Amino acid sequence: MIRKNLYILFTLASVFSFAQVNLYSEISTKESRVDSPLVFTVVLEIFGEDLVQETPVKLPDFSKFNYEYASEQNTFIDPVKKIRINQMVYQFALDPKQAGNIKIGSALVKVNGKMYKTEPIDIVVKEAEKKPLASINPIKNMYLNLQVEEKEVYKDEPVVAVLKAFCRNISGFRHLETSKFGYSKNFVIRSIANFDESIEDSENNYSSQVVGMFVIVPKVAGVMDIPGAEVPLAGHKGSLVSNKVKINVKKLPEGAPESFKEAVGKYDVKVELIDKNKENFEINKAFNVAVKVSGNGNLSPSILPRILPSSDYEAFEPKIVNNSKATSDGIEGEIEAQYVIIPKKRGDIKITTEDFSYFDPKQEKYVELGAKFLALNTVNAQDIANAKTTLQRVNEYTNNVLEKVDSPVINTKNLQIKEHKTVNWFGIVGNLLIIGFGSLFFVYFNKKYKDKKKKELEKKNTTLDPIVTIEETEALIRNKNHFFDSDSHFNYLKKMIDEGSTDRFFSAFEELRSEADIFSNDKFSMDFLSHLKSDVGQIQYEKYNELIAKVNIEKYSPFSSKEKQTEILNDAKAIYKLL
Repeated sequence: MIRKNLYILFTLASVFSFAQVNLYSEISTKESRVDSPLVFTVVLEIFGEDLVQETPVKLPDFSKFNYEYASEQNTFIDPVKKIRINQMVYQFALDPKQAGNIKIGSALVKVNGKMYKTEPIDIVVKEAEKKPLASINPIKNMYLNLQVEEKEVYKDEPVVAVLKAFCRNISGFRHLETSKFGYSKNFVIRSIANFDESIEDSENNYSSQVVGMFVIVPKVAGVMDIPGAEVPLAGHKGSLVSNKVKINVKKLPEGAPESFKEAVGKYDVKVELIDKNKENFEINKAFNVAVKVSGNGNLSPSILPRILPSSDYEAFEPKIVNNSKATSDGIEGEIEAQYVIIPKKRGDIKITTEDFSYFDPKQEKYVELGAKFLALNTVNAQDIANAKTTLQRVNEYTNNVLEKVDSPVINTKNLQIKEHKTVNWFGIVGNLLIIGFGSLFFVYFNKKYKDKKKKELEKKNTTLDPIVTIEETEALIRNKNHFFDSDSHFNYLKKMIDEGSTDRFFSAFEELRSEADIFSNDKFSMDFLSHLKSDVGQIQYEKYNELIAKVNIEKYSPFSSKEKQTEILNDAKAIYKLL
Protein backbone atom coordinates (compact mmCIF):
# COMPACT_ATOMS: atom_id res chain seq x y z
CA MET A 1 0.00 0.00 0.00
CA ILE A 2 2.84 2.39 0.89
CA ARG A 3 4.64 1.61 -2.37
CA LYS A 4 1.45 2.36 -4.36
CA ASN A 5 1.10 5.79 -2.66
CA LEU A 6 4.70 6.64 -3.34
CA TYR A 7 4.26 5.73 -7.01
CA ILE A 8 1.26 8.05 -7.30
CA LEU A 9 3.15 10.94 -5.70
CA PHE A 10 6.15 10.50 -8.00
CA THR A 11 3.88 10.38 -11.02
CA LEU A 12 2.17 13.66 -10.06
CA ALA A 13 5.51 15.31 -9.34
CA SER A 14 6.84 14.32 -12.76
CA VAL A 15 3.71 15.69 -14.42
CA PHE A 16 4.02 19.04 -12.63
CA SER A 17 7.74 19.22 -13.31
CA PHE A 18 7.34 18.55 -17.00
CA ALA A 19 4.26 20.68 -17.52
CA GLN A 20 4.28 24.24 -16.21
CA VAL A 21 3.64 27.84 -17.38
CA ASN A 22 5.71 30.95 -16.49
CA LEU A 23 4.29 34.40 -17.26
CA TYR A 24 6.12 37.44 -15.86
CA SER A 25 6.93 41.10 -16.67
CA GLU A 26 9.89 43.40 -16.01
CA ILE A 27 10.53 47.18 -16.18
CA SER A 28 13.94 48.80 -16.68
CA THR A 29 13.28 51.51 -14.03
CA LYS A 30 10.42 52.57 -11.78
CA GLU A 31 11.39 56.27 -11.91
CA SER A 32 11.52 58.14 -15.18
CA ARG A 33 10.91 61.54 -16.75
CA VAL A 34 8.72 62.81 -19.55
CA ASP A 35 10.53 62.32 -22.90
CA SER A 36 12.79 59.73 -21.26
CA PRO A 37 11.82 56.22 -22.59
CA LEU A 38 11.85 53.09 -20.42
CA VAL A 39 11.84 49.39 -21.42
CA PHE A 40 8.91 47.06 -20.49
CA THR A 41 9.26 43.29 -21.11
CA VAL A 42 6.64 40.45 -20.96
CA VAL A 43 7.86 36.80 -21.11
CA LEU A 44 5.66 33.68 -21.57
CA GLU A 45 7.26 30.21 -21.12
CA ILE A 46 5.31 26.93 -21.65
CA PHE A 47 7.09 23.72 -20.59
CA GLY A 48 5.99 20.38 -22.19
CA GLU A 49 3.80 19.25 -25.10
CA ASP A 50 0.61 18.63 -23.12
CA LEU A 51 -0.05 22.35 -22.48
CA VAL A 52 -1.97 24.23 -25.15
CA GLN A 53 -2.13 28.04 -25.33
CA GLU A 54 -5.79 28.77 -25.92
CA THR A 55 -5.61 32.63 -26.19
CA PRO A 56 -2.96 35.07 -27.37
CA VAL A 57 -1.21 37.13 -24.72
CA LYS A 58 -3.40 40.09 -23.77
CA LEU A 59 -1.10 43.08 -23.10
CA PRO A 60 -1.73 46.01 -20.67
CA ASP A 61 -3.18 49.40 -21.70
CA PHE A 62 -0.42 51.66 -23.06
CA SER A 63 -2.60 54.74 -23.76
CA LYS A 64 -0.51 56.91 -21.40
CA PHE A 65 2.65 56.20 -23.38
CA ASN A 66 4.07 56.69 -26.82
CA TYR A 67 5.57 53.32 -27.57
CA GLU A 68 7.28 51.04 -30.01
CA TYR A 69 7.54 47.26 -29.60
CA ALA A 70 9.11 44.07 -30.88
CA SER A 71 8.29 40.38 -30.25
CA GLU A 72 10.12 37.09 -30.58
CA GLN A 73 9.14 33.40 -30.32
CA ASN A 74 11.62 30.59 -29.56
CA THR A 75 11.28 26.81 -29.15
CA PHE A 76 14.10 24.73 -27.64
CA ILE A 77 14.71 21.52 -25.70
CA ASP A 78 15.85 21.60 -22.06
CA PRO A 79 19.05 19.44 -22.06
CA VAL A 80 18.53 18.36 -18.42
CA LYS A 81 14.79 17.63 -18.25
CA LYS A 82 14.56 16.60 -21.93
CA ILE A 83 11.37 18.60 -22.48
CA ARG A 84 10.31 21.17 -25.07
CA ILE A 85 9.98 24.86 -24.03
CA ASN A 86 7.98 27.36 -26.05
CA GLN A 87 9.05 30.95 -25.20
CA MET A 88 7.48 34.23 -26.36
CA VAL A 89 9.08 37.62 -25.54
CA TYR A 90 7.34 40.99 -25.98
CA GLN A 91 9.44 44.13 -25.49
CA PHE A 92 8.16 47.73 -25.49
CA ALA A 93 9.95 51.12 -25.49
CA LEU A 94 7.53 53.27 -23.46
CA ASP A 95 7.77 57.09 -23.57
CA PRO A 96 5.51 58.69 -20.87
CA LYS A 97 3.21 61.43 -22.14
CA GLN A 98 2.75 63.18 -18.77
CA ALA A 99 4.19 63.36 -15.27
CA GLY A 100 2.67 61.57 -12.29
CA ASN A 101 2.12 58.10 -10.83
CA ILE A 102 1.26 55.60 -13.60
CA LYS A 103 0.22 51.93 -13.20
CA ILE A 104 1.14 49.42 -15.91
CA GLY A 105 -1.51 46.71 -15.81
CA SER A 106 -1.27 42.90 -15.99
CA ALA A 107 -0.64 40.73 -19.07
CA LEU A 108 -3.11 37.76 -19.43
CA VAL A 109 -3.02 34.37 -21.19
CA LYS A 110 -5.19 31.19 -21.04
CA VAL A 111 -3.46 27.80 -21.14
CA ASN A 112 -5.38 24.50 -20.83
CA GLY A 113 -8.40 26.32 -19.47
CA LYS A 114 -6.46 28.19 -16.77
CA MET A 115 -5.87 31.97 -16.78
CA TYR A 116 -2.36 33.28 -15.99
CA LYS A 117 -1.48 36.93 -15.36
CA THR A 118 1.47 39.15 -14.37
CA GLU A 119 1.61 41.50 -11.40
CA PRO A 120 0.85 45.19 -12.15
CA ILE A 121 3.78 47.64 -11.88
CA ASP A 122 3.68 51.21 -10.47
CA ILE A 123 6.10 53.80 -11.86
CA VAL A 124 6.78 57.49 -11.01
CA VAL A 125 7.19 59.91 -13.91
CA LYS A 126 8.75 63.35 -13.27
CA GLU A 127 8.73 66.46 -15.42
CA ALA A 128 11.28 66.66 -18.20
CA GLU A 129 14.56 68.41 -17.41
CA LYS A 130 14.70 72.00 -18.57
CA LYS A 131 17.62 72.40 -20.88
CA PRO A 132 19.33 75.81 -20.69
CA LEU A 133 19.14 77.92 -23.75
CA ALA A 134 22.33 78.13 -25.67
CA SER A 135 24.21 81.33 -24.73
CA ILE A 136 27.18 82.95 -26.27
CA ASN A 137 30.22 82.86 -23.99
CA PRO A 138 31.52 86.44 -23.71
CA ILE A 139 35.09 85.16 -23.32
CA LYS A 140 35.27 84.79 -27.11
CA ASN A 141 34.70 88.53 -27.66
CA MET A 142 36.60 89.94 -24.64
CA TYR A 143 40.18 90.26 -23.39
CA LEU A 144 42.09 92.02 -20.59
CA ASN A 145 45.12 94.30 -20.79
CA LEU A 146 47.30 95.18 -17.76
CA GLN A 147 49.18 98.49 -18.13
CA VAL A 148 51.91 99.92 -15.87
CA GLU A 149 52.90 103.59 -15.96
CA GLU A 150 56.49 103.22 -14.70
CA LYS A 151 58.42 100.19 -15.89
CA GLU A 152 61.68 101.10 -14.14
CA VAL A 153 61.42 101.65 -10.39
CA TYR A 154 63.44 101.16 -7.23
CA LYS A 155 62.92 98.27 -4.86
CA ASP A 156 59.98 99.07 -2.47
CA GLU A 157 58.91 102.00 -4.70
CA PRO A 158 55.14 101.77 -5.43
CA VAL A 159 53.99 101.54 -9.03
CA VAL A 160 50.39 101.98 -10.23
CA ALA A 161 48.88 99.34 -12.56
CA VAL A 162 45.66 99.80 -14.57
CA LEU A 163 43.58 96.79 -15.69
CA LYS A 164 41.35 97.36 -18.75
CA ALA A 165 38.75 95.09 -20.33
CA PHE A 166 38.04 95.21 -24.07
CA CYS A 167 34.80 93.88 -25.60
CA ARG A 168 33.04 94.05 -28.99
CA ASN A 169 29.61 94.22 -27.33
CA ILE A 170 29.29 96.56 -24.35
CA SER A 171 26.68 94.24 -22.79
CA GLY A 172 29.54 91.85 -22.07
CA PHE A 173 30.91 94.23 -19.38
CA ARG A 174 27.98 93.38 -17.09
CA HIS A 175 29.31 89.82 -16.75
CA LEU A 176 32.59 91.02 -15.20
CA GLU A 177 33.12 90.49 -11.49
CA THR A 178 35.78 91.97 -9.16
CA SER A 179 39.32 91.65 -10.48
CA LYS A 180 42.01 90.06 -8.35
CA PHE A 181 45.64 88.93 -8.31
CA GLY A 182 46.93 85.61 -7.11
CA TYR A 183 49.49 85.37 -4.30
CA SER A 184 52.97 86.58 -5.21
CA LYS A 185 55.91 86.55 -2.79
CA ASN A 186 57.80 89.16 -4.85
CA PHE A 187 55.10 91.85 -4.77
CA VAL A 188 52.77 93.53 -2.29
CA ILE A 189 49.54 94.38 -4.15
CA ARG A 190 46.74 96.62 -2.86
CA SER A 191 43.55 97.54 -4.72
CA ILE A 192 42.57 101.15 -5.33
CA ALA A 193 38.95 101.58 -4.30
CA ASN A 194 37.81 104.54 -6.40
CA PHE A 195 38.49 104.80 -10.13
CA ASP A 196 36.70 105.86 -13.31
CA GLU A 197 34.58 102.98 -14.69
CA SER A 198 33.18 104.77 -17.73
CA ILE A 199 33.12 102.89 -21.06
CA GLU A 200 35.18 104.30 -23.93
CA ASP A 201 35.40 103.50 -27.62
CA SER A 202 38.58 101.83 -28.80
CA GLU A 203 40.12 100.58 -32.03
CA ASN A 204 38.86 97.68 -34.17
CA ASN A 205 35.23 98.06 -33.03
CA TYR A 206 36.14 97.32 -29.41
CA SER A 207 34.92 99.21 -26.33
CA SER A 208 37.11 99.47 -23.22
CA GLN A 209 36.47 99.88 -19.49
CA VAL A 210 38.81 100.15 -16.50
CA VAL A 211 37.94 97.19 -14.25
CA GLY A 212 40.69 97.56 -11.67
CA MET A 213 43.54 99.75 -10.42
CA PHE A 214 46.31 98.52 -8.14
CA VAL A 215 49.32 99.78 -6.21
CA ILE A 216 52.15 97.26 -6.62
CA VAL A 217 55.25 97.36 -4.39
CA PRO A 218 58.16 95.18 -5.63
CA LYS A 219 60.09 93.48 -2.80
CA VAL A 220 62.94 92.01 -4.91
CA ALA A 221 65.39 93.73 -7.25
CA GLY A 222 65.86 92.54 -10.84
CA VAL A 223 63.78 92.09 -13.99
CA MET A 224 60.41 90.94 -12.65
CA ASP A 225 57.14 89.80 -14.22
CA ILE A 226 54.00 91.24 -12.64
CA PRO A 227 51.55 88.30 -12.76
CA GLY A 228 48.37 88.56 -14.78
CA ALA A 229 45.16 89.68 -13.12
CA GLU A 230 42.05 87.50 -13.17
CA VAL A 231 38.42 88.56 -13.65
CA PRO A 232 35.67 85.92 -13.13
CA LEU A 233 32.56 86.01 -15.34
CA ALA A 234 29.15 85.97 -13.68
CA GLY A 235 26.89 83.18 -14.98
CA HIS A 236 29.65 81.57 -17.06
CA LYS A 237 32.37 79.06 -16.43
CA GLY A 238 35.93 80.24 -16.68
CA SER A 239 37.44 83.69 -16.28
CA LEU A 240 39.50 86.26 -18.13
CA VAL A 241 43.24 86.49 -17.42
CA SER A 242 45.32 89.50 -18.40
CA ASN A 243 48.82 89.70 -19.78
CA LYS A 244 51.94 89.77 -17.60
CA VAL A 245 53.98 92.99 -17.44
CA LYS A 246 57.74 93.01 -17.19
CA ILE A 247 59.37 95.75 -15.09
CA ASN A 248 62.96 96.53 -14.13
CA VAL A 249 63.35 96.83 -10.33
CA LYS A 250 66.56 98.67 -9.39
CA LYS A 251 68.50 98.13 -6.19
CA LEU A 252 68.54 100.97 -3.68
CA PRO A 253 71.75 103.05 -3.71
CA GLU A 254 74.54 102.21 -1.27
CA GLY A 255 75.22 104.27 1.81
CA ALA A 256 71.90 103.69 3.57
CA PRO A 257 71.85 104.93 7.21
CA GLU A 258 71.83 102.35 10.01
CA SER A 259 68.30 103.43 10.94
CA PHE A 260 66.95 102.69 7.43
CA LYS A 261 64.00 100.23 7.56
CA GLU A 262 63.18 99.93 3.82
CA ALA A 263 61.00 103.07 3.92
CA VAL A 264 60.75 104.42 0.35
CA GLY A 265 58.77 107.57 -0.44
CA LYS A 266 58.41 110.78 1.55
CA TYR A 267 57.51 110.75 5.26
CA ASP A 268 57.22 112.71 8.49
CA VAL A 269 57.44 111.39 12.07
CA LYS A 270 56.05 112.80 15.32
CA VAL A 271 55.47 111.72 18.93
CA GLU A 272 52.48 113.10 20.81
CA LEU A 273 50.10 112.45 23.69
CA ILE A 274 46.84 110.74 22.84
CA ASP A 275 45.07 112.55 25.71
CA LYS A 276 46.07 116.11 24.80
CA ASN A 277 44.27 117.63 27.84
CA LYS A 278 46.29 115.67 30.38
CA GLU A 279 48.40 118.00 32.55
CA ASN A 280 49.73 115.98 35.49
CA PHE A 281 51.85 112.87 34.94
CA GLU A 282 52.06 110.93 38.18
CA ILE A 283 54.60 108.22 38.97
CA ASN A 284 53.26 104.68 38.37
CA LYS A 285 50.14 106.06 36.69
CA ALA A 286 49.74 105.01 33.04
CA PHE A 287 49.13 107.33 30.10
CA ASN A 288 49.13 106.87 26.30
CA VAL A 289 51.63 108.10 23.72
CA ALA A 290 51.39 107.75 19.92
CA VAL A 291 54.25 107.47 17.42
CA LYS A 292 52.94 108.52 13.98
CA VAL A 293 54.44 108.17 10.51
CA SER A 294 52.59 109.97 7.71
CA GLY A 295 53.33 110.47 4.03
CA ASN A 296 53.31 108.66 0.69
CA GLY A 297 55.22 105.57 -0.46
CA ASN A 298 55.39 101.97 0.72
CA LEU A 299 53.65 102.99 3.94
CA SER A 300 53.26 99.99 6.27
CA PRO A 301 53.62 99.15 10.01
CA SER A 302 57.07 97.64 9.37
CA ILE A 303 58.68 101.09 8.90
CA LEU A 304 57.45 102.52 12.24
CA PRO A 305 60.26 103.54 14.65
CA ARG A 306 59.92 102.05 18.13
CA ILE A 307 60.13 103.85 21.48
CA LEU A 308 63.53 103.19 23.06
CA PRO A 309 63.58 101.45 26.46
CA SER A 310 64.62 103.53 29.49
CA SER A 311 64.89 103.23 33.26
CA ASP A 312 62.79 106.42 33.53
CA TYR A 313 59.65 104.72 32.20
CA GLU A 314 58.16 101.39 31.17
CA ALA A 315 56.71 101.03 27.65
CA PHE A 316 54.35 98.19 26.72
CA GLU A 317 53.84 96.60 23.30
CA PRO A 318 51.98 99.07 21.07
CA LYS A 319 48.61 98.82 19.36
CA ILE A 320 48.99 99.50 15.61
CA VAL A 321 46.40 101.71 13.90
CA ASN A 322 46.65 101.69 10.08
CA ASN A 323 44.96 104.66 8.41
CA SER A 324 46.65 104.26 5.03
CA LYS A 325 44.93 103.69 1.68
CA ALA A 326 45.95 102.91 -1.88
CA THR A 327 45.52 105.81 -4.32
CA SER A 328 46.62 106.64 -7.83
CA ASP A 329 49.67 108.35 -6.26
CA GLY A 330 50.69 105.28 -4.22
CA ILE A 331 50.02 104.26 -0.61
CA GLU A 332 49.39 107.36 1.48
CA GLY A 333 47.94 108.28 4.86
CA GLU A 334 49.12 107.69 8.41
CA ILE A 335 50.18 104.75 10.56
CA GLU A 336 50.52 105.07 14.32
CA ALA A 337 51.72 102.94 17.20
CA GLN A 338 49.86 103.61 20.46
CA TYR A 339 52.03 102.89 23.53
CA VAL A 340 51.10 102.62 27.20
CA ILE A 341 53.77 104.45 29.24
CA ILE A 342 54.24 104.18 33.03
CA PRO A 343 56.75 106.70 34.46
CA LYS A 344 59.13 105.34 37.10
CA LYS A 345 61.05 108.52 37.99
CA ARG A 346 60.05 111.88 39.48
CA GLY A 347 61.15 114.92 37.52
CA ASP A 348 61.97 115.53 33.86
CA ILE A 349 61.82 112.49 31.56
CA LYS A 350 62.23 112.23 27.81
CA ILE A 351 60.35 109.57 25.80
CA THR A 352 62.55 108.96 22.75
CA THR A 353 62.06 106.97 19.53
CA GLU A 354 64.57 105.22 17.32
CA ASP A 355 66.22 107.19 14.52
CA PHE A 356 64.14 107.27 11.34
CA SER A 357 65.26 107.62 7.74
CA TYR A 358 63.79 106.98 4.31
CA PHE A 359 64.79 106.92 0.63
CA ASP A 360 63.26 109.57 -1.63
CA PRO A 361 63.04 108.03 -5.16
CA LYS A 362 62.35 111.40 -6.82
CA GLN A 363 65.51 113.00 -5.40
CA GLU A 364 67.29 109.62 -5.38
CA LYS A 365 68.81 110.15 -1.94
CA TYR A 366 68.38 109.07 1.67
CA VAL A 367 66.75 111.49 4.11
CA GLU A 368 67.48 111.22 7.85
CA LEU A 369 64.90 112.60 10.28
CA GLY A 370 66.71 111.37 13.38
CA ALA A 371 64.99 110.52 16.67
CA LYS A 372 61.83 112.18 17.94
CA PHE A 373 61.10 112.72 21.62
CA LEU A 374 58.42 113.92 24.02
CA ALA A 375 59.59 115.78 27.15
CA LEU A 376 57.44 115.50 30.26
CA ASN A 377 57.67 116.36 33.95
CA THR A 378 56.44 113.64 36.28
CA VAL A 379 55.35 114.25 39.87
CA ASN A 380 54.12 112.28 42.84
CA ALA A 381 50.86 112.67 44.75
CA GLN A 382 52.41 115.08 47.28
CA ASP A 383 53.62 117.38 44.48
CA ILE A 384 50.12 117.52 43.02
CA ALA A 385 48.64 118.34 46.43
CA ASN A 386 51.25 121.08 47.14
CA ALA A 387 50.65 122.71 43.75
CA LYS A 388 47.00 123.36 44.52
CA THR A 389 45.92 126.74 45.84
CA THR A 390 43.87 127.15 48.99
CA LEU A 391 40.73 127.78 46.95
CA GLN A 392 41.33 124.64 44.87
CA ARG A 393 41.71 122.56 48.05
CA VAL A 394 38.47 123.97 49.44
CA ASN A 395 36.74 123.25 46.15
CA GLU A 396 38.10 119.70 46.05
CA TYR A 397 37.00 119.03 49.63
CA THR A 398 33.56 120.47 48.92
CA ASN A 399 33.23 118.36 45.76
CA ASN A 400 34.12 115.20 47.69
CA VAL A 401 31.45 115.96 50.28
CA LEU A 402 28.85 116.75 47.63
CA GLU A 403 29.76 113.60 45.72
CA LYS A 404 29.42 111.24 48.66
CA VAL A 405 26.42 112.93 50.32
CA ASP A 406 23.97 113.72 47.53
CA SER A 407 20.93 115.66 48.74
CA PRO A 408 17.49 114.48 47.56
CA VAL A 409 16.23 118.09 47.72
CA ILE A 410 19.05 120.01 46.02
CA ASN A 411 20.97 118.50 43.12
CA THR A 412 24.42 118.95 44.64
CA LYS A 413 26.06 117.57 41.51
CA ASN A 414 25.51 120.93 39.84
CA LEU A 415 27.21 122.73 42.70
CA GLN A 416 30.54 120.94 42.30
CA ILE A 417 33.38 123.29 41.31
CA LYS A 418 35.55 122.42 38.33
CA GLU A 419 39.31 122.81 38.62
CA HIS A 420 41.25 125.47 36.70
CA LYS A 421 38.15 127.66 36.22
CA THR A 422 37.35 131.23 37.24
CA VAL A 423 35.59 131.85 40.55
CA ASN A 424 32.12 130.31 40.41
CA TRP A 425 30.03 132.69 42.50
CA PHE A 426 26.93 130.61 41.96
CA GLY A 427 28.71 127.58 43.42
CA ILE A 428 30.04 129.59 46.36
CA VAL A 429 26.62 131.07 47.15
CA GLY A 430 25.07 127.62 46.81
CA ASN A 431 27.63 126.17 49.19
CA LEU A 432 26.98 128.98 51.72
CA LEU A 433 23.26 128.29 51.52
CA ILE A 434 23.88 124.61 52.14
CA ILE A 435 26.10 125.46 55.13
CA GLY A 436 23.40 127.84 56.45
CA PHE A 437 20.63 125.29 56.11
CA GLY A 438 22.94 122.68 57.61
CA SER A 439 23.52 124.92 60.63
CA LEU A 440 19.76 125.38 61.13
CA PHE A 441 19.20 121.64 60.86
CA PHE A 442 22.03 121.07 63.34
CA VAL A 443 20.56 123.50 65.90
CA TYR A 444 17.10 121.97 65.46
CA PHE A 445 18.21 118.34 65.81
CA ASN A 446 20.60 119.23 68.64
CA LYS A 447 17.70 120.74 70.57
CA LYS A 448 15.60 117.65 69.86
CA TYR A 449 18.47 115.45 71.06
CA LYS A 450 18.85 117.41 74.32
CA ASP A 451 15.10 117.24 74.95
CA LYS A 452 15.21 113.49 74.39
CA LYS A 453 18.12 113.10 76.82
CA LYS A 454 16.26 115.14 79.39
CA LYS A 455 13.19 112.91 79.10
CA GLU A 456 15.33 109.77 79.41
CA LEU A 457 16.92 111.20 82.55
CA GLU A 458 13.49 111.84 84.01
CA LYS A 459 12.45 108.27 83.19
CA LYS A 460 15.48 106.90 85.01
CA ASN A 461 14.39 108.67 88.15
CA THR A 462 11.01 106.96 87.97
CA THR A 463 10.38 103.32 88.82
CA LEU A 464 10.48 101.12 85.68
CA ASP A 465 8.91 97.76 85.34
CA PRO A 466 11.62 95.11 84.84
CA ILE A 467 11.95 93.15 81.58
CA VAL A 468 10.52 89.77 82.41
CA THR A 469 10.45 87.97 79.01
CA ILE A 470 13.32 86.45 76.98
CA GLU A 471 11.96 87.98 73.72
CA GLU A 472 12.18 91.51 75.12
CA THR A 473 15.73 90.89 76.27
CA GLU A 474 16.84 89.62 72.84
CA ALA A 475 15.18 92.62 71.14
CA LEU A 476 17.10 95.01 73.35
CA ILE A 477 20.41 93.28 72.56
CA ARG A 478 19.69 93.42 68.82
CA ASN A 479 18.96 97.14 68.98
CA LYS A 480 22.31 97.79 70.60
CA ASN A 481 24.25 96.02 67.84
CA HIS A 482 26.04 97.97 65.13
CA PHE A 483 24.13 98.14 61.81
CA PHE A 484 26.02 97.27 58.55
CA ASP A 485 24.54 99.29 55.66
CA SER A 486 25.90 97.37 52.62
CA ASP A 487 23.48 98.94 50.12
CA SER A 488 24.94 102.43 50.55
CA HIS A 489 28.41 101.04 49.82
CA PHE A 490 27.15 99.21 46.73
CA ASN A 491 25.37 102.30 45.42
CA TYR A 492 28.51 104.39 45.82
CA LEU A 493 30.66 101.77 44.06
CA LYS A 494 28.17 101.71 41.15
CA LYS A 495 28.34 105.51 40.98
CA MET A 496 32.17 105.41 40.75
CA ILE A 497 31.97 102.85 37.91
CA ASP A 498 29.54 105.03 35.94
CA GLU A 499 31.79 108.08 36.38
CA GLY A 500 34.94 106.16 35.42
CA SER A 501 36.70 107.01 38.71
CA THR A 502 38.91 103.93 39.12
CA ASP A 503 40.94 105.17 42.14
CA ARG A 504 37.83 106.10 44.12
CA PHE A 505 36.22 102.78 43.25
CA PHE A 506 39.04 100.78 44.84
CA SER A 507 39.28 103.19 47.84
CA ALA A 508 35.55 102.74 48.43
CA PHE A 509 35.95 98.97 48.19
CA GLU A 510 38.62 99.05 50.90
CA GLU A 511 36.21 101.08 53.12
CA LEU A 512 33.52 98.42 52.51
CA ARG A 513 35.95 95.67 53.41
CA SER A 514 37.09 97.45 56.61
CA GLU A 515 33.55 98.20 57.82
CA ALA A 516 32.52 94.59 57.14
CA ASP A 517 35.39 93.36 59.34
CA ILE A 518 34.40 95.78 62.14
CA PHE A 519 30.78 94.66 62.01
CA SER A 520 31.81 90.99 61.94
CA ASN A 521 34.05 91.51 65.00
CA ASP A 522 31.18 93.15 66.90
CA LYS A 523 28.69 90.48 65.96
CA PHE A 524 30.75 87.27 65.74
CA SER A 525 33.99 88.21 67.60
CA MET A 526 36.03 87.48 64.45
CA ASP A 527 36.80 89.20 61.14
CA PHE A 528 34.63 88.59 58.09
CA LEU A 529 37.04 86.11 56.44
CA SER A 530 37.22 83.96 59.59
CA HIS A 531 33.41 84.14 59.90
CA LEU A 532 33.01 82.82 56.35
CA LYS A 533 35.43 79.96 56.97
CA SER A 534 34.04 78.82 60.32
CA ASP A 535 30.31 79.65 60.10
CA VAL A 536 29.28 79.93 56.43
CA GLY A 537 31.27 77.33 54.52
CA GLN A 538 34.39 76.56 52.51
CA ILE A 539 32.83 77.54 49.16
CA GLN A 540 32.01 81.11 50.24
CA TYR A 541 35.42 81.35 51.95
CA GLU A 542 37.17 80.50 48.64
CA LYS A 543 34.93 82.89 46.69
CA TYR A 544 35.90 85.73 49.06
CA ASN A 545 39.62 84.97 48.55
CA GLU A 546 39.11 84.96 44.78
CA LEU A 547 37.32 88.33 45.03
CA ILE A 548 40.22 89.91 46.99
CA ALA A 549 42.75 88.51 44.46
CA LYS A 550 40.70 89.90 41.56
CA VAL A 551 40.56 93.33 43.26
CA ASN A 552 44.34 93.40 43.76
CA ILE A 553 44.96 92.49 40.10
CA GLU A 554 42.62 95.17 38.75
CA LYS A 555 43.80 97.78 41.28
CA TYR A 556 47.39 97.69 40.01
CA SER A 557 46.62 97.03 36.34
CA PRO A 558 47.49 99.89 33.90
CA PHE A 559 43.99 99.56 32.47
CA SER A 560 40.96 98.69 34.56
CA SER A 561 37.79 98.39 32.49
CA LYS A 562 34.25 99.16 33.65
CA GLU A 563 33.29 95.57 32.82
CA LYS A 564 35.87 94.18 35.28
CA GLN A 565 34.80 96.66 38.00
CA THR A 566 31.14 95.73 37.48
CA GLU A 567 32.08 92.04 37.81
CA ILE A 568 33.88 92.84 41.12
CA LEU A 569 30.80 94.75 42.36
CA ASN A 570 28.47 91.83 41.55
CA ASP A 571 30.77 89.36 43.33
CA ALA A 572 30.98 91.70 46.35
CA LYS A 573 27.18 91.93 46.55
CA ALA A 574 26.89 88.14 46.61
CA ILE A 575 29.50 87.83 49.41
CA TYR A 576 28.66 90.75 51.69
CA LYS A 577 24.93 90.04 51.59
CA LEU A 578 25.81 87.09 53.87
CA LEU A 579 26.37 89.53 56.79
